[in-house]
Amino acid sequence: MKLAEDLAPLEAWLSAQLGGVCRIHSAKRLSGGAIQQNWLLRLDDAAGTELVLRRDAAAGVAESHGRAAEFALLRAAQAAGVMVPAPMALCTDRDVVGGPFLLMAKCEGIGFGPRVVKDLALAPDREALAGRLGAELARLHRIAPPRPDLAFLGPPPDYPAQAEIDRVRAGLDALGAARPGLEWALRWAERHAPATARVVLTHRDFRTGNYLVDARGLSAILDWEFAGWGDPMADLGWFCAACWRFGRADLEAGGIAPRAPFYAGYEEVAGTPVDDAAVRYWEVVAHLRWATIALAQGWRHGSGVEPSLELALTGRLAAELELTALRATAPRNWRDGAAGTLAMPEAGRLQPKPEFSLHPETAGSALLDIAQRTLNDAVLPAVSGDARYAALMVAAAIRMAAREAELGAWLAASAKAVQAQSRGETMAHLVTALRAGRHDADPLLHGVLWADAALRTSIAKPSVLTPTERRVLGLAKSEGPA
Repeated sequence: MKLAEDLAPLEAWLSAQLGGVCRIHSAKRLSGGAIQQNWLLRLDDAAGTELVLRRDAAAGVAESHGRAAEFALLRAAQAAGVMVPAPMALCTDRDVVGGPFLLMAKCEGIGFGPRVVKDLALAPDREALAGRLGAELARLHRIAPPRPDLAFLGPPPDYPAQAEIDRVRAGLDALGAARPGLEWALRWAERHAPATARVVLTHRDFRTGNYLVDARGLSAILDWEFAGWGDPMADLGWFCAACWRFGRADLEAGGIAPRAPFYAGYEEVAGTPVDDAAVRYWEVVAHLRWATIALAQGWRHGSGVEPSLELALTGRLAAELELTALRATAPRNWRDGAAGTLAMPEAGRLQPKPEFSLHPETAGSALLDIAQRTLNDAVLPAVSGDARYAALMVAAAIRMAAREAELGAWLAASAKAVQAQSRGETMAHLVTALRAGRHDADPLLHGVLWADAALRTSIAKPSVLTPTERRVLGLAKSEGPA
């Protein structure tokens, strides 16, 4: 049921919550919120009160909390002094809007990552913004177990790195996704995990795109649905990961500033130094986790549960994230033996499904080049606002499908080369071998996996490849095959 179709149940519930007759002037679905739906409610009162209603989307991601848990997290963060939208009320009655939801105060500002990075009218003192974000994160990290109000998070992990690696592997297994490139990097992460000084409440999605800014600066930290117990350096690594810089690779703190002011803001409130080596380790893990989430988003489209071009395009990001992880975990970056490596217990190895698919992303068509030109020439110039954003996504999908069709033979050869690494067995055997450490620092396997990830990245975003990588693959400077 669409929330705006029948507001009477919601008005009745709001009236009971607010202690008086309440009428809703309008209910508008907000943009963004790839996993949850956000609705702006404007009440029909003298003040024109605005609230944000947050509810589940048609299909979700397994590690995302429900609304009751997210409401409790918002309250805990607010009590710790973190700048969050004030949590107002929680409803678990599915009859009101078709599912559980929470209400929170509306905060002013812009959250769209690419705009935040590019529009310097928003929080113009970027180093001050980075410092403020570091300070907010340090306030959050003051929350530590045990916390009865956060019991739903479960016991804190003894080894946060291993717990994260196991979650990523379980996510891949649940999707039936055989991604040897990710498995390579996961094994590296398992071999090189740093010690965790303390376990705290981590946001687990603290990045540009999940906070609001206006001309004055920071106004709110958003999206608490992934929060959990973990290593505090993991949050810093997620914020600094290259995948969240939105085209500003030179500004390593979220695409808005260098690391130094971000670290300094954190250290001033935390009272302890940032472990830069651990942050950089967690940046690698961030790309692995985001790749699995991206594949899950693509599955939401491909399964037919929630058809969406945006979700299909998100699934395509996995190749670029895999490539970034393979670059960081090249054989030269594997230490000999276990020197400098945290001795973690051998977790029970998750067994991949025999029906694993190497490339489960949405396929393209050889007839799309002309469709792309028609869209660019006839549609895009005539639309604006949300319609223009939708048209740009369509153009991106067509562009990818056209490149995929052009590179069809190369993709088939690349997939065959990866398959050959399984020694004639299923892809699940290769995944099992990687998890067991039988290919640690193997330069031949790394080369095959790198070439496959780079080739698929050239379909989705050729500009990401370095000139050397394009030459090795035989691609032109930016437009695909030579």
